[in-house]
Amino acid sequence: MENKRNPMRKQDLVWREVDGEVVILTSDNKLMHVLNDVGSRIWTLLDGEHDLAAIAAIISTEYGEAEDTIKKDLVEHLEKLRQLNLLEE
Repeated sequence: MENKRNPMRKQDLVWREVDGEVVILTSDNKLMHVLNDVGSRIWTLLDGEHDLAAIAAIISTEYGEAEDTIKKDLVEHLEKLRQLNLLEE
């Protein structure tokens, strides 16, 4: 990840957790994104307080996956969120 700051979701997005999944509305209310269970947990950790390593460690502990695998998947997931313009730059 090129950004040295901790990853953070955009503050102008409206989002809610519904049945364990995060539903995100874009600021113009034209698009809705639904995240699965793991993606939703990651989303809640994108508060600017957690760095990549901390998020990977939390997900690894909670979901019982190897931290190295999670880091790789996490970088890919964050890139997708960035492409969708859901993260602060």
